[in-house]
Amino acid sequence: MDVKLEQPYMEMAERTYKTLVKYYFVKEQRLFLENYEKRSDDRDFSYLWPFSGVLSAVNALAKMKGEGEKYQKELIHVLNSLEKYRDTDSDPATYDSYVIEQGGGSKFYDDNQWLGLDFVEAYKTLGDRHYLDMAKEMFDFSISGWSEELGGGIYWQEDHKTSKNTCSNGPAAVLAMKLFEETGQDEYMIWAKKILEWTKILWNPESGVYGDHVKIDGSIDRTTYTYNTGTVIHANALLFKATNDSIYLEEARMLAQNSLTHFTTKHPDISIHLLPPTPWFNAILFKGYLALYEVDPDKDRTFIDTMRNNIDYAWAHARDVHGLFSPDWSGKTGMDKKHQWLLDQAPMVEMYALFAKME
Repeated sequence: MDVKLEQPYMEMAERTYKTLVKYYFVKEQRLFLENYEKRSDDRDFSYLWPFSGVLSAVNALAKMKGEGEKYQKELIHVLNSLEKYRDTDSDPATYDSYVIEQGGGSKFYDDNQWLGLDFVEAYKTLGDRHYLDMAKEMFDFSISGWSEELGGGIYWQEDHKTSKNTCSNGPAAVLAMKLFEETGQDEYMIWAKKILEWTKILWNPESGVYGDHVKIDGSIDRTTYTYNTGTVIHANALLFKATNDSIYLEEARMLAQNSLTHFTTKHPDISIHLLPPTPWFNAILFKGYLALYEVDPDKDRTFIDTMRNNIDYAWAHARDVHGLFSPDWSGKTGMDKKHQWLLDQAPMVEMYALFAKME
């Protein structure tokens, strides 16, 4: 049964972003807090990963029909603030996990891949080739983490090469295909295919979805998160779009169906099948669903509608007195949390904005 809401998604996206800014934005530095309320052991600002979630959210706001243009200035501001995480002394120059002026941090390949994807979107919205060049740099950094150990694959972390993760390979394949779309350069598609082929080592036929990582000793952690399967769906959809080879379409369809079977749960007193309490991961899965829907001749809305029902239910049941979301979209837990994570709020903005774009 669908959840019926009267408010347009554009309004939901804008209200959610205003709430995020109200409670997390640090005006003097134009950065954001990691949590609201701030924990006693929190640093002054968020780590790069949650900040990138805000960037994705504003990217999506800037693409909304009718109202998106007014967010383009905001997008530029967020992109400028991102530079506080950039280590220009590294080769290649890339982004640390924390603000450089306060000591920086490790460099994660996946963090920089998410940024690369947002740079592509910023380029498409703003038309400034600087952001396309930045996306290329993020891809170059990604493949600098490729090695033939374990037969290939990109490490997760530059300074601790102890595992190769789905999250540092799946988004690299998506970024490669996004760059192929913008440049037409075959090397990007070649890399996308190569990365996806290696990543299959992490697919689990029992669950039908992707596990988390393989350690250097060859042992596989089969813990499942929605985003890991989401990026592989996304990459396969883009490969089908570029090649018209049905093998990629069938792979994306199979993984999308398996993701619903594996990740959604039907509670006895809730009308819909709910996704796990991992909003940002779920947003990455949703973007995989959107990419599949765009290219699938069948135009099957099952996966899109499942996500829509989830975020509609969250709007009705999972917001606290401040208007902040519990990561548990059922609203049964997390409503009285003292410290709400930025990365549980930003993807809600993004998903409502993505649906607004479809309206």
